[in-house]
Amino acid sequence: MDATKAGLIPRGKYIGKRDGRPVAEAEHFIKCAACGGWIDCRDLGAVFDHEGPLPHPNRPQ
Repeated sequence: MDATKAGLIPRGKYIGKRDGRPVAEAEHFIKCAACGGWIDCRDLGAVFDHEGPLPHPNRPQ
């Protein structure tokens, strides 16, 4: 059982901090190839929620 299924990494709890040069806000997001949703890579819980097969948990389809 992975960490998100066990509820060990709640969304919004672990937020990344900038390391290095300031970046544009858009550089923190990637688009999911499977569903087209945007993922904030600074939020570890959101990244893990978006792993795996569709439908992704916590994502309206």
